[in-house]
Amino acid sequence: MSSIDNLATLFTKFPGIGTRQAKRFVYFLLAQNPRFLDTLIKEIANLQSEIMQCNLCFRFFPREYTNVSCQICRDESDSSVLLIVEKDSDFENIHRSGSFQGKYFVLGGSVPVLEQNPASRIRIHELIERIEKGIPEGLTEVIFALSANPEGDYTQEYIIKILSLRLKNSEIKITALGRGLSTGSELEYSDSETLRFALKNRSEQ
Repeated sequence: MSSIDNLATLFTKFPGIGTRQAKRFVYFLLAQNPRFLDTLIKEIANLQSEIMQCNLCFRFFPREYTNVSCQICRDESDSSVLLIVEKDSDFENIHRSGSFQGKYFVLGGSVPVLEQNPASRIRIHELIERIEKGIPEGLTEVIFALSANPEGDYTQEYIIKILSLRLKNSEIKITALGRGLSTGSELEYSDSETLRFALKNRSEQ
């Protein structure tokens, strides 16, 4: 295969990108000046050296050589509430809205309804460890902030089933965003007012 085909194949690994759109990306790059391509190559190379993953919430954040936890996990935000999201873009949307002041946990994805090995698709073991660690620190509520679609609902049901066994002797309250989010919606694209309403009207699970 040519370099065009090889690069297009890599672009199809991106979420929501098909073969034809991947090819358009490649031809777009070929039409740019060398300075643009050099900058793009540099920024991609910098991702590994300048970005790291928080050891507590697992979101990506700018590397700080003296810290392995992000600023939000280290600051004095409300430690009694833990908000569970699927991916970093969901975290960014909620955090930017200013509607939540507690701690976060990024699952790293969701579980397809027919998945045979759900634990391989999300950070379920890390989540359990995070919750168990949070209890002595004052954690009282876990909020599910997952997309309002079949995968989000199935992921939530799967996690709650496991947590109900692991936390049966604790008083942790498990809630979920209110249906201010319309069914089928992606959390990533929800506006700030909708997110505030969903958080305010969360329901106990």
